[in-house]
Amino acid sequence: MSKKLKSFAWFICFVFIFSTLITFPSLKSDSVKAASSSQQVKVLTFFYGDSNADPHPDLFSTPIGKEITKLTGVKLKIEYLAGQDEATKIGLMLASGDLPDLIHGHQEHGKLIEAGVLVPLDNYIQKYGKYCKQIYTEKDFKRLRQKDGKIYFLSPYRNEITPDLKPDGFWLPIDLLEKAKWPKVRYWEDYQQLIRDYVKKNPTIDGKPTIGFTFITESWRFFTLENPPSYLMGYQNDGDVIVDPKTYEAKVYSTMEGSRRYYKDLNKMWKEGLIDKEVFVQNYDTYLSKIAQGRVVGFYDQWWQFGYDAEASLKNAKKYNRMHISFPVVYKGVQRARYLMIQPIGARDGISITKKCKDPVTAFKFLDTLCSLEAQKLMYWGIKGVDYSVDKNGKMYLTDKQKRQREDPVYRKKQGLGYWWVFPHAYLKLQDGNYREPGFDPEYVYKNFSPAEKKVLDAYKAKYFMQPPFTDPPLETPYGFAWEINIPADKPQVTIAQQKMSEVRRKYLPQLVMAKTDADFDRIWNEFVKAFEKTNYKVYEQFKTEMIRWRVKNWN
Repeated sequence: MSKKLKSFAWFICFVFIFSTLITFPSLKSDSVKAASSSQQVKVLTFFYGDSNADPHPDLFSTPIGKEITKLTGVKLKIEYLAGQDEATKIGLMLASGDLPDLIHGHQEHGKLIEAGVLVPLDNYIQKYGKYCKQIYTEKDFKRLRQKDGKIYFLSPYRNEITPDLKPDGFWLPIDLLEKAKWPKVRYWEDYQQLIRDYVKKNPTIDGKPTIGFTFITESWRFFTLENPPSYLMGYQNDGDVIVDPKTYEAKVYSTMEGSRRYYKDLNKMWKEGLIDKEVFVQNYDTYLSKIAQGRVVGFYDQWWQFGYDAEASLKNAKKYNRMHISFPVVYKGVQRARYLMIQPIGARDGISITKKCKDPVTAFKFLDTLCSLEAQKLMYWGIKGVDYSVDKNGKMYLTDKQKRQREDPVYRKKQGLGYWWVFPHAYLKLQDGNYREPGFDPEYVYKNFSPAEKKVLDAYKAKYFMQPPFTDPPLETPYGFAWEINIPADKPQVTIAQQKMSEVRRKYLPQLVMAKTDADFDRIWNEFVKAFEKTNYKVYEQFKTEMIRWRVKNWN
């Protein structure tokens, strides 16, 4: 070949390479090549161990599920938790060694890590983590590392406050707020009085007796009776401890004066007939049913436990004034409420690959591809042109028809919309700047509120409920939450202490609420304190303190 011909060949080669480089999209706009139609779809098994999960009969046979398979080349065979609690199911899995390819152990995920049955993801993230690095920061990965320095899951818990939800707190119906001329609801004493006044004027609602105050104590939902004292005292939800914000020392608060005060007040309400007489025997469905009937006035709870069922039923029935609004109620003298806290990325659980998985590379690439822009849009918006639209500026939005579809549970199940939360997802916004979900857009959220909810917002001069006066401005916790700290198997004394504390609370708290006289209350309280002293709770406090301080040091 002549020198001139060689030069021309190199020139053509250079033009080809250069044109490829300049037309290759940046990392943030990388599009995923759909799996070839001729490529055999790989089936992976997945156990979804969250007792709160809404099971889908066959998620990957829905239109959205099929599109996910086209994108990833993978179809999941999903098993949901059924007929057992999380601890029992995970225990049986570990004992038998019968593990799926992918697993989400929820509250028991720490046991999977301790048992050594999960695949560390660090090398996979470095080698194949093309998309997960777009939505998880280095700080996120640092917080996902367990005490052994390894990452075992990609967490769905993100550091975000979204305007489409309502914060945890003490709830009151809109009808009460309007008739009380939009009162400032801040202190526990005032909250109780609002309930008393309302029940007196409204002894029945739709022909049924009005319930002044209720809660749910079935199984692990007992927290609706246990947790309120910590909030009232001005602390965040750290489970059964309160944490000093300066020293990070954890203290069990069950027998503190702030707790005694709360149960004493509940006892007074019980004797006045304000508390539901079935409160200690009702199951979860009954609890939801009473709220959905619109005859419950006050209660403490977290939105996720009743909002998607009971409140949605009230909205669908157009009983707008019977819907509930939460407030950050505290004791007088408490300067700041901590119902709403910005959670660092969840370090307790997520989706892991087990060592029983025969193809961990495919499993990880599947999880990584779910982090891509295309997959995120499919999981949280749906199918373009069907479930959402895009304007000329690239902004995703819903037409009126698409909005109605999205709110229809039958359509959602048929389409596969709204069943993907447990999988890895972006923080608040997608890689192209759109909100991850329609409900994260404040403009959309306000339009979606019922007329009664808008009336509340206007009266209190707010745009949505994740802001004052419905909650204090959120603070970021430097250690996450104490309740999400798993107790390792090599600390059985801590586990035993936790179990004994729970047993004592379950025995005595109902007795305190139902005490017939003040003298009976005092006697039961003294018995409760003595029984609690025998639980070895100090070792539990020491463990939580140690782990919280470890997180503060290593996370920040």
